[in-house]
Amino acid sequence: MTALLARDTGRRLPGPSSRHPLGAYLDYRRDPLTLFYEQAYAHGGSVRIRLAHEQLYLLVDPDHIRQVMMTNADNYRKGISYTSLHHLLGPGLLVSEGELWQRQRALIKPVFHRRHVLDEVPLMVECGQRMAARLDRHADTGEIVDLVPEVLGFAADVVCRAVLGADVDDVLPQIEDDVRHGVDWVMRHMAAPVPLPPSVPTPANRAFGQALSRLHRVVDEVIAGHRTGSGSLLDRLSSARDDDGHAMDDTQLRHEVLTFLLAGHETTGGAIAWAVYELCRNRTVLRDVVDEIDGRLAGGPPTADDLTAPDLTGRALDEAMRLHPPAWAFSRTPVAADSFDRFDLPAGSIVVISPFVNQRLPQFWSAPLVFDPDRFLPAAARDRSPFHYFPFGWGPHLCVGRHLALIEARAGLAMLLSRYDIELAGGLRVRENPQISNLPDPVLVRLRRRTTGGDL
Repeated sequence: MTALLARDTGRRLPGPSSRHPLGAYLDYRRDPLTLFYEQAYAHGGSVRIRLAHEQLYLLVDPDHIRQVMMTNADNYRKGISYTSLHHLLGPGLLVSEGELWQRQRALIKPVFHRRHVLDEVPLMVECGQRMAARLDRHADTGEIVDLVPEVLGFAADVVCRAVLGADVDDVLPQIEDDVRHGVDWVMRHMAAPVPLPPSVPTPANRAFGQALSRLHRVVDEVIAGHRTGSGSLLDRLSSARDDDGHAMDDTQLRHEVLTFLLAGHETTGGAIAWAVYELCRNRTVLRDVVDEIDGRLAGGPPTADDLTAPDLTGRALDEAMRLHPPAWAFSRTPVAADSFDRFDLPAGSIVVISPFVNQRLPQFWSAPLVFDPDRFLPAAARDRSPFHYFPFGWGPHLCVGRHLALIEARAGLAMLLSRYDIELAGGLRVRENPQISNLPDPVLVRLRRRTTGGDL
């Protein structure tokens, strides 16, 4: 707080004027995505927004983002929202800082190399077949189904089996429930005016502690009993060594596994759901994507080659993630004051960088709210700044699991569209639901089995 009240140099970002004592705080609580987008649009770039007694700096200009995420990244720490996540995940890669983060990233990055991810394609197909078995019942009765929990279940199935490398049938539903309970607690903790530590014995904290204990118990049992040489991501993680020859201990392994279980299913499931939603609203593109999938799969399951080809299906997924990025914002805090071209940033201030905002602004995109996969043709993307489209972050913190997320999302999307005709049933507009990930809420659809679709 002292830093925020430091001497005003006069070099300040523009921002909305408000006489309300809370500034834009209530708008932020109601709908942060709309607040951020409208203020960036109105002010033509980076903007300062007052939230009660705090100043939030929403950085939009590519040079400003580059300074925070790349050229002066060592001066920035993860923002206050990560404190709440720490209670759920511990100091895993998503939350950790400094030397621990550098060590863990060096150990983990090779585990998610593209060649290892492609080894998991048969597993993705198995999980897609289990999803289809569940959805067939809805297709046969013609009843309306919310697609979001179904694709989240598919993504959780993939990440649990890929990471844990074990028979998780008996514990998977409990893992999903406990992760969801943990996410709900984190969101309430982030939003609380005075967040209570989990040690305070409120009913919500006790329920959170019980869910976390169950997650720890399951993960610890799998770590203790995992088979060396199994080829699972857990096996690769436990076998990884740093430059001094040291491996992760079991506690750090648990932190990383919990991080993958959370990040690995919400982002992927959300991407699939948003892609289905946008394709259903754009039937001409949907027909072209389905024709492409039918021609490539020829009634069979997708292969690694199918899921890595540069094609319309991949571009449609990219375009869905442009409009609805799973990671909708990143927060940072400068350790020391920083200076930009036209403003100064006090130490300790709140910095937000939002892919959702940058990926919709008209100064970066023509007809930005139109769903157009051809934006991602090589010629169209050639001169684009990396800070116009960055759904997985950028710079030192570029998501290590992006290859897994993209290939898994393409697998899930291909298996859905090859098996079902899908129509939106709840109207054409779906609400953004920005929690830890940006999930649609809900995507109500009717499914019909396709006569030309494969059995998968």
